[in-house]
Amino acid sequence: MVVLAYLALCLIWGTTYLVIKVALEGFPPFLLGAVRFAAAGVIFLPFMLRRRESLPATRSQWGYLALTGVLMLAGGNGLVNFAEQYLDSGLTALTVATSPTWSAILGALFFSSTEKLDRWSVIGILLATAGVWVLHQDHLSFSSSAWPGVAAALVCPIVWTFGSLVARKHGRGLSPITISAIQMISGAAAFVVISLLVGESWKIAPSGRAIGALIYLTVLGSVIAFTAYAYVLSKIPAAKANTYTLVNPIIALAAGALILDEPITPEILPATVLIIAGLVLLYMMRNRTPRTT
Repeated sequence: MVVLAYLALCLIWGTTYLVIKVALEGFPPFLLGAVRFAAAGVIFLPFMLRRRESLPATRSQWGYLALTGVLMLAGGNGLVNFAEQYLDSGLTALTVATSPTWSAILGALFFSSTEKLDRWSVIGILLATAGVWVLHQDHLSFSSSAWPGVAAALVCPIVWTFGSLVARKHGRGLSPITISAIQMISGAAAFVVISLLVGESWKIAPSGRAIGALIYLTVLGSVIAFTAYAYVLSKIPAAKANTYTLVNPIIALAAGALILDEPITPEILPATVLIIAGLVLLYMMRNRTPRTT
């Protein structure tokens, strides 16, 4: 059962980039996020309220968890939606996959007493960074029409990681469902505000294909995948469960190429090798068993 849940997690979250691309055919990026996470939050809300003992104890804890929803969902996921207006889904997934590098960097900055960067971790970060440069070297110019998407994809893992660090610090003692429900509802509210501020039109007539993609993102991408992730975490160590981050970009690239005919350009293969190699090295160094004296 654990293996099935893990495979479902990899497959669903690996294909969400493709499905976001399809959903954007009928929804503007921030309105898409608002509808997706409002619906998912409503689904999770009854389960959160049933377990009153696991609700945040103070106003500040409520506030910090709401902030993580704004950062991780409206910031992180919102930037993915925005980026995919300019970039192929596979390219976006491969760029966003560098989140563990920022987790290592920001973790060392904010949790310096417990998290350190050793030499091999730094090498892993440099490899992944080199892969991103190879991937986007032709787009790193304001003369490129894709530069807004590249910028959003590069900023996305920073915002997401910062939000996850805040959640880790202020979500202790709470159930994953409680944290997720608060994040989704606050994230949806932030999406609405951003959508209005940037002037997105709400007069839309999405196709059945776009609506189907939205349902997939809401039910499978947010509810089912989260439940599978929580189940996997309850059965195996987080270090092993989080290896899905190494699989997702490969699935995203394959799905984009097979289903949306996204091109596998010459720079994608070396960039993928560099990024995955860097992430594997970083993963091994940060999850190794400490040596005894």
